[in-house]
Amino acid sequence: MSGRLVKTVLGAGLLSLCFPLAAAQYDILIRGGEVIDGTGKPAVSADVGIKDGIIVAMGKLSASDAAQVIQADGLVVSPGFIDLHSHAERSAATQPGLENLVQQGITTILGGNCGFSPVHTGEFLGEAATTPLGPNLALLVGHNDVRREVMGEAGRLATQDEVKAMQALVAKAMEEGAFGLSTGLKYVPGVYSDYAEVKALAGTAHQYGGIFTSHMRDEGALITEALEEVIAISEDTGIPVHVSHHKLVGLPNWGHSETTLGMITAAREKGMDVTLDQYPYTASSTRFSILFPPWSLAGGHGEVLKRLGDPATRAKVKAGIEKNIREDRGGGDPERLQIAHFAANPEWDGLTFGQVLAQQGRAQTLANAAELAMEIEELGGAQGIFHAIDEKDVAQIMAYPFTSVATDTAGAIPGEGNPHPRSYGSYPRVLGRYVREQGTLTLPEAIHKMTALPAQRMDLTDRGKLAEQYRADIVIFDPRTVIDNATFTAPHQYPTGIEYILVNGVVVKTPQGMTGQHAGEILTHRAGKV
Repeated sequence: MSGRLVKTVLGAGLLSLCFPLAAAQYDILIRGGEVIDGTGKPAVSADVGIKDGIIVAMGKLSASDAAQVIQADGLVVSPGFIDLHSHAERSAATQPGLENLVQQGITTILGGNCGFSPVHTGEFLGEAATTPLGPNLALLVGHNDVRREVMGEAGRLATQDEVKAMQALVAKAMEEGAFGLSTGLKYVPGVYSDYAEVKALAGTAHQYGGIFTSHMRDEGALITEALEEVIAISEDTGIPVHVSHHKLVGLPNWGHSETTLGMITAAREKGMDVTLDQYPYTASSTRFSILFPPWSLAGGHGEVLKRLGDPATRAKVKAGIEKNIREDRGGGDPERLQIAHFAANPEWDGLTFGQVLAQQGRAQTLANAAELAMEIEELGGAQGIFHAIDEKDVAQIMAYPFTSVATDTAGAIPGEGNPHPRSYGSYPRVLGRYVREQGTLTLPEAIHKMTALPAQRMDLTDRGKLAEQYRADIVIFDPRTVIDNATFTAPHQYPTGIEYILVNGVVVKTPQGMTGQHAGEILTHRAGKV
């Protein structure tokens, strides 16, 4: 047989065969796997043929028609996972592979969440397009940064002119490819906005066919009021609403997911398009400033230091922090507050507040934990992990039909800090622990929540399913072994059981490891006024 030598991937090895290159119908043929297409349907035995980054055939296909064959016997072939709640957009420039995400099977990320994003979408995406990308990258425009661009960190309501200026920035971002507006109404400066401001900006995003994603004002004692606000925005503007990282924080609030999910169901039954996402852990992660009363953070770090330097004001701040530790994010115990990364003293990374207080010979009281939070903030602040979520709520939210799996994380550098294990393990954790071990979801249900469901939320028409003419973003994993390995004390561990990953038809991971290929693309929303 004449022709140039080509390589065929068979299981974990490479086998050289001679095929005429011109005769190859497929660049890659995935053969012998159990295909779960993302729609929620059961697995079927089928081969998948890929040409020029596109799935061009499915069924019983001939290996002789392929330049490269991936033998997937005993493995599941799935669409690539789509992370609706990512903070990795800025990491893409310094960590082109975003390996901690891709090794989970994530092939597309939607960044700009919780109200934080590049304000100038077109400029940012243009620069990102010159950087080798691991996963495909899409972007939301964030309310916090839009507000900061217009009025800094002022702790007051916006004027009509300021709202109009913010609307102009949102409109520009939508025209440049943003998929919608995100809010972080628990954070500065979005926490100082009112309903009218958020509604106006959501209405602008809706004019361009965008979505509204929200880190709500509260996820604890006031969660029902916070959820009522975002549902009302959907009802008043018509915009599709997506609740970010839905959870119930604080021991007094455990078990209320039945109420919140009931509210979402009622809204959907009234015709509103409300969905949500979740990371599969009983701890959240953000900066320790989340424990501070919002008024104490107005004006930026310099103003915070002035308040903490005044004994009377410091006492008021401390009382607010202590309340939040007792009733909300702090979980009622210094041991539930863990330091993820503290630049001023990296030796504390991974330690709990209880452990730090013990090292210092201080009693492990909520008052001392509040004092420690202020001391950390005075030294520049730190990223924390907050163990304050109930496992029953996690499972109930996960099983809800309109919940997508997500990470709520950025890029991670192995060995740097002690990040939340979701940075390495979110998707394999669902597949291993919640599907195989606990049966919270069936495998087709879980994959649907990782693929077609988030693709539908983003209005992607060529990703999220295994079907002809869809982009070849594909994950091949072993359902018998797939599992997360990252833990809260040893987070820098990649998962087990994810064998192959393809991004836009390029193999970026094999059983031997990452291939060094970066095939991610910039995804832009098809902006057009509705």
